[in-house]
Amino acid sequence: WEMFLERPLLGWGFHQMQDELPRHVTGYHEKILYAHNTYLELLAEQGAVGFGLYAWLMWELWSLRRTVMPEHEEGFLNRHIHRLWPIILGVYWLNAAVVVMSYQFVNALIFSMAGMLVAQRRRIALESQC
Repeated sequence: WEMFLERPLLGWGFHQMQDELPRHVTGYHEKILYAHNTYLELLAEQGAVGFGLYAWLMWELWSLRRTVMPEHEEGFLNRHIHRLWPIILGVYWLNAAVVVMSYQFVNALIFSMAGMLVAQRRRIALESQC
């Protein structure tokens, strides 16, 4: 938290926390330290600006939770997937409070699903225009 308070606007920079953390932790003895919290790491490394952009991205992911219209029930992205979406995001956000969510496979899953949901929403919008 001290690192965020020293540079609150833009933070210390990407992947700089590992180098700066020993100066801010008492009793540091050549151990590898991690934030173990995505939100704290974002605040320290990217500052309020980066955290704000992350919050905006999470809000946009949350907005994809709306269910599909009955005429678009066929296929993979039916109402059941839309009902699971808030649960998937909730688990992601809860995990982010206790670990740094830099797992490529988890991020790939979340953003791939989000991309499919956005594409479905766009396709429905285009079909309604015709």
